[in-house]
Amino acid sequence: MNYFKILGILFGTIAFLKPVYMHLLPWDENSFLEKTYVERRPVWIVPVAVAAFLLVGFTWYKHIVSNIPYSIILAILFTFIAIKSIIFIFNYEKFQVWVAKMLRKDKGKDVLLIDIGVGIFGLVILLLAIFIY
Repeated sequence: MNYFKILGILFGTIAFLKPVYMHLLPWDENSFLEKTYVERRPVWIVPVAVAAFLLVGFTWYKHIVSNIPYSIILAILFTFIAIKSIIFIFNYEKFQVWVAKMLRKDKGKDVLLIDIGVGIFGLVILLLAIFIY
């Protein structure tokens, strides 16, 4: 099994199931998000963001050196992780305010819509991994 198939299956499954584990399991996801994204940037944010950059960089490296058809698609899709990492490192305060505002508005319905979008995105990646790679 090649790197892109493994990456697509893992990343796609986690993203595809996000609406399930965030909204269908019996727990309060809004309070979890409030505790996770507190006003002051948590210590774990920078190491996780750096690890994400390294993983995205490794994915681009594998795309360049391997001869796997359509690997560019997953490399580009996976690069979206780097965008969130940049925000975490350089503009966490604005991100935290945005999350807090979403959680207050309509009992967090915008969070649900984002998670449904992430689930659809994950399904696309999962299907790519299964049928293309």
